[in-house]
Amino acid sequence: MNQQISKSKEDAKLEKLLCFDYDMTLLDHATGTIPESAQRAIRLLRPEWKIIIATGRDMHQPESDYGIKTVHPDAIVEMNGARICADGKVLYEYFLPQKLMRQIIRFGREKGLCISCILDNVYYTTAPQRLQEFVNTCVRKDAVQVRPAEEVFGKRVSALTLVGEQKDARLLEEHFSEVRVPLFAKKRGADIIPKTLSKAEGMRQLLKHYGSDFSHVIFFGDSGNDLELIQAAQLGIAMGNAIPPVKEAA
Repeated sequence: MNQQISKSKEDAKLEKLLCFDYDMTLLDHATGTIPESAQRAIRLLRPEWKIIIATGRDMHQPESDYGIKTVHPDAIVEMNGARICADGKVLYEYFLPQKLMRQIIRFGREKGLCISCILDNVYYTTAPQRLQEFVNTCVRKDAVQVRPAEEVFGKRVSALTLVGEQKDARLLEEHFSEVRVPLFAKKRGADIIPKTLSKAEGMRQLLKHYGSDFSHVIFFGDSGNDLELIQAAQLGIAMGNAIPPVKEAA
């Protein structure tokens, strides 16, 4: 009995993390806003919980300023674990191997795929028109600065994305065994993620920083890149718009 009481007291000291995917979980693409109900819930829970955003996005780009200023997260797991920031500091940052990045971009160009990334608020892509249409739909910008994807060769790039359908994602996975390509944004796009990265792995590193564990994590998500974290969290909650595998895992 004493051991159980001691353990409960020890558990009570661990940080509790309330974690949200960003796009189509917090951010409603139809309105371009985070619902007031979600904002109110976060305000009420903040005194007892660390508020975390775990996303495929680079939240340090200007288009994500609204989310940062609205949510005021204590920490962010960005680009599916490629960058982890907490309490104003970068804890971890990953960059794609140059060889792999070049191969994926060249393959995309050859196969007519839309492979893209964003650096310093400039979009680099193999298919400018398709990218612009996707951005207008999902990011709500009228126009973005677009450059050829090959111009990132030699630069430090943490993440690539695909604008396309499931067959395009499968084509990439079949050709590059070192990546997985889960769909997002109502299956109109996908993250190109090295198999060594995931939101769950990023959260694992963040938990070490906070001295906590997955038994103190609640996570809300909807897309393929949320699956591992939905499974790892003590409580994984699938949004109503979530894909079937995420709903099944929650």
